[in-house]
Amino acid sequence: MRYSIMLQLVSLITLVLLGNAAFFAWIQNRALPDQINSGEVTPSQP
Repeated sequence: MRYSIMLQLVSLITLVLLGNAAFFAWIQNRALPDQINSGEVTPSQP
């Protein structure tokens, strides 16, 4: 009984961590084009 509860806790924590990692990776990939565009605009001005 305790083993199944531990297994559920470990799997739940693993899924939450993987979900957070995927979410933050998606956020960074979505924010990258804005930073690249602003970086391209600033050097082209001088």
